[in-house]
Amino acid sequence: MSQPRQSRRGFILSGVATVGAAAAGVAVGNQLSHIDALPAAMTSPSSPPDQPDAVEFYGPHQGGIADATPTHASFLAFDLVVGAGRTHMAAVLKRWTELGAALAVGDTSLDPSLVSAGSQSALFTLTVGVGGSALDRMGIPRPAALVDLPLFPGDQLDDTASHGDFFVQLCANDAVYLGGAIRAVRAAASGVLAPRWQMNGFRGAHSATSSANGRNLMGQIDGTNNIAVSRRSTGAPVWVDADTPAWMTGGSYVAIRRFRMLLDSWEQTTSEIRDRAVGRHLATGAPLGGTAEFEPVDLAATTSGGAPLIPADAHIRLAAPRRGAGEELLRRSYSYSHGQSTPGGEDAGLIFVSYQHDPRSSFIPVQQRLAESDALNQFTVATSSALFAVLPGATKKGDWLGQALLS
Repeated sequence: MSQPRQSRRGFILSGVATVGAAAAGVAVGNQLSHIDALPAAMTSPSSPPDQPDAVEFYGPHQGGIADATPTHASFLAFDLVVGAGRTHMAAVLKRWTELGAALAVGDTSLDPSLVSAGSQSALFTLTVGVGGSALDRMGIPRPAALVDLPLFPGDQLDDTASHGDFFVQLCANDAVYLGGAIRAVRAAASGVLAPRWQMNGFRGAHSATSSANGRNLMGQIDGTNNIAVSRRSTGAPVWVDADTPAWMTGGSYVAIRRFRMLLDSWEQTTSEIRDRAVGRHLATGAPLGGTAEFEPVDLAATTSGGAPLIPADAHIRLAAPRRGAGEELLRRSYSYSHGQSTPGGEDAGLIFVSYQHDPRSSFIPVQQRLAESDALNQFTVATSSALFAVLPGATKKGDWLGQALLS
């Protein structure tokens, strides 16, 4: 059958049937049989004029980690279809690399039908990771840090919205542009990867246009005392050093946890209880007893009666990295809302995202403390959990994400 010109399937691997066709009865073996006959790379996109708000795609680290945090983000997980292997996945990663480089500068010529006309590429980034389960299936040893996350106390996880073989984070200020990019990423993977879950997040406009931290749906200022990191830096606390598998040098690890906020209960409690649960005055973001957001947090301070000024179960006390323990991580979280899904309850909350060079020494021990004792646990429920190894960046045009892993 002839293929349509510049159709919505412009990124689908040539000769590979769509997932929908697979559901209609096309065997996976037939889906994958022609993939190796493809050219090694797609036609290079034309280079539009540089855009002032474009995030550089190429470099030793991927974008979307140490860059500005746009107002919209989508997090996608995929599973390898039966019969797919290294060669098929390499082809997908090459397509995703081309997509990321082109869309970062507003170039939609690879498939114009996938991105609505007039939308903007502002701060667009594409970030790709691989799950331990995918490495297991492809016969590739896992890095020691790519563990299976434990089930933390209180977790009520939806397995269909957790875990996954591959991960893509897409960020942009323009939600319409982002929507087209999502479709392009899916199309490029069709027949090799099956969609597993997707989470869509948003941030306040103020936090995307200034250096100020935005607020989450509980009204908390989110991001205070976050670490500073650059794409020019190397090593801890975010980037992986060379003492791990060579294919991970320059990469990172991303932990994703979706927390449903019990907003009705939160809104019905007193401001004093809210402040003590967080350890900060919600109105200002200042630590208890302070007046400004960025005042140092004195965890040793006590009240006139000798009790800790910051309660023992306050969120900021338990989340604080322990000195010398390597617990620092970079937070990059987004709010979400699925609306009123059950009587008396809204499915809304926080998509917690953190990047770190080793989740075993950072994310996991911090999350364990929070899950066991955090006062905010009475107002939140963890419903999704995943960990992925974020691949190093493509250093120059012609390189592709995962090249050292799958070449």
